[in-house]
Amino acid sequence: MQKSAVPVLLASVLTWALLLVCSRALVIGLSLDPWMFTFLQMGSGGLFFIVISRGAEVGVTALLRLDTWLIGIFRIGTAALYMAALIHIDVLQAGFFGAIGVPVSALAVCFLFNRQPTRLEMIGHVPLVAGSAITAFGFDGSLENPALFLLVLSQVCVLSASLFAERHPHMTALAPRTRLRLTGIVLLLTAIGFALWRMVQSAAGWTDSADFMELMRPELWAAGLGLGITLRGLATYLGFRAAAIAGTHNYLAAVLVLPMVGALLECIVALYGYGAWPEIGPVQIVAGALIVCGGAVVIYARKRAGKMTTRAG
Repeated sequence: MQKSAVPVLLASVLTWALLLVCSRALVIGLSLDPWMFTFLQMGSGGLFFIVISRGAEVGVTALLRLDTWLIGIFRIGTAALYMAALIHIDVLQAGFFGAIGVPVSALAVCFLFNRQPTRLEMIGHVPLVAGSAITAFGFDGSLENPALFLLVLSQVCVLSASLFAERHPHMTALAPRTRLRLTGIVLLLTAIGFALWRMVQSAAGWTDSADFMELMRPELWAAGLGLGITLRGLATYLGFRAAAIAGTHNYLAAVLVLPMVGALLECIVALYGYGAWPEIGPVQIVAGALIVCGGAVVIYARKRAGKMTTRAG
C-alpha cells in the first residue's frame, strides 16, 4: 500500500462518519423523509461534481463503459439495502456487523487477484468474524432479524462497487477532474436508480407512498442539497479514490473504525444538544473490542508484508 494512501483513507473514514452523523441528526431532528433526503444528497452531489469537473477528458465515454453502470447499480443496492436494514437495527449495530466485509474482501481478492494473505493476517480475521457474529446474535430476534440478510447483501454490493472502482481507468487516472467527473456520473446514476426503485416499491405496495407536501418541505431540500454538495460527493470520491490507490481490501479494513468515529461524533453532537446519545451496551463493547483488535492485527500484518515485499524487490 502506498504511503500517499494513508491520508486518503483517514479523510475517507472521517468524511463518511461526519456525513452519517449529520444525516441521522437531521433526519431524526427534523423528521425528514429518509428516501427523499438520500436522493437529494446523491443527485446534488453528483451534479456538483460534474459541474466543477468541466474540461475533464472523460464524458460520454464513461457512460459507454459497463463497469461504470455496474458501480452505479451496486451503489444503488448498497444504499437501498442499508436503509432497509436500519428499520430493524441501529447505525452502530450495522457498522459493527460491517466488519465481516474485511475477511470477505480478503477472500475475494485472493481468488480474483491472487493476493495471498499472510498467516498473521488470517489470525486477525478471526476476531473480526467473531465481532460480527456477536453483533448479529445481539440483533432483536437474533439471526432471524431481517437486517442480517439485508446487510449481507449490502456488503456484497459494497465489495463489488469498490472492486470495480479500484480497477476503473477513470478513477486511477492522474487528472483529478477525470476522477471527479466519474464520481459525479456514478452519483447521478445512483440517484436516478434510487428514485426508480422507490417508485417500484410504492407501486407494488411494499412501502407507503410519501406525502407530496412532505417531500416539498424547504428544510428537506435545504438539508439534502447542502449535505449533498458539501459531504456526499466528497465522501463518495474519497471512498473510490482510497479503493483505487490502497486496494479494496485495505479500504474496507480502514472503514472498521467508522462505527467508533461515528459514535464519537454522535457524542459530540449530543453534548451540544443536537442529537441523541448513542446506545452502547455490553454486546457493542465486546464486539467493538474484538473488531478493533482484529483490525489492528490485519492492518499491521499487511503493512509488515508490504515492507518485506519492498525489501525483497
